[in-house]
Amino acid sequence: MKKLFSFISMFCMSMIVFAQGSLLATLSHDGNISAFYGASALKSAVAAAESGDVITLSSGQFSATNITKPITLRGAGMSVSTDSLNAHEATIIQGSFSINIADSLEGRLAMEGLYFNNGITYSGVLNNAQFLKCRFLNFIAGTNALSRNTSFIHCRIYNGYTQIGASNAFFINCAVGCPESTSTSASIEFSNCFIKFDYGSASYASEVFNAYYKNCIIQIAQPTTGSSKIPSNCTAYYCVGLGYKEIFGNIEGKNSTNKYVSDITSVFKTYTTTSYNTHIQDRYNFKLTDAAAAKYLGTDGTQVGMYGGNLTYDENPTIPQITKCNVAAKSTADGKLSVDIEVKAAEY
Repeated sequence: MKKLFSFISMFCMSMIVFAQGSLLATLSHDGNISAFYGASALKSAVAAAESGDVITLSSGQFSATNITKPITLRGAGMSVSTDSLNAHEATIIQGSFSINIADSLEGRLAMEGLYFNNGITYSGVLNNAQFLKCRFLNFIAGTNALSRNTSFIHCRIYNGYTQIGASNAFFINCAVGCPESTSTSASIEFSNCFIKFDYGSASYASEVFNAYYKNCIIQIAQPTTGSSKIPSNCTAYYCVGLGYKEIFGNIEGKNSTNKYVSDITSVFKTYTTTSYNTHIQDRYNFKLTDAAAAKYLGTDGTQVGMYGGNLTYDENPTIPQITKCNVAAKSTADGKLSVDIEVKAAEY
């Protein structure tokens, strides 16, 4: 369901600029709003931000900047939608950047509705970070990086996620290309995800230790032998394997709920790629055929993959989107200018 509501706002000038399609970043700090414009608006907003502040970006392409503070960063969306109920353009972050936030239990990094065109390297300690409805080229651990309880929800990772040391992460209804977690002290959980291990990128199922796969579809592209098997220190429930018959060979004694399917065309409506170096491309939606959606059910009785579970994959942002901005022709007698803004948001 969607919410649709209107309100009168005195914060009119930046909203007018937003409606006209200019690049805009707003910074919310202690109830005060600051506005920054142009391709460098994100850089300026981040430089001015403090821990816990919220930065909201319009659609369009912004220059990347390093993140060193636990802030909330919101965009208009990770994709373009022409849906009449939730039309939006993408917010694109152009350029590689790093995330390095000082270890603290206060505040956390949160990002939503963003399309990252280049690589991200994270260092230091990433505490309780949350990434929602974002598209990443890759998300790579730097030297001595530690990720604690990092969550990815409705995200797409084109080619590469890594974690090292005693890190842990959660992927919920995501498409993940080439994950790697080779530390025996790390853990990683995938729930209702599509995961692709790509031989062309030297990505193997054997390189993800202590993983818990639940209701997932796991593809091995261009399989080899032992390196394409999920390690014995992992667990999988109600998953579907593609591309290598022995994918569950090391863990099949734990339970018999996993299935191997040789014909990929019987699983997906449009995704039929079995070759390597194709990655998690934006055009792939990974929707199941009607027959597969009815046949391959997860622990909760819904279909496996990104469109099952109680958080069905959806790229539409949950944050409010401005759909109309009408400005009064004249100000009132006391000098105020009335603005009628219509805002729409998904309801979860």
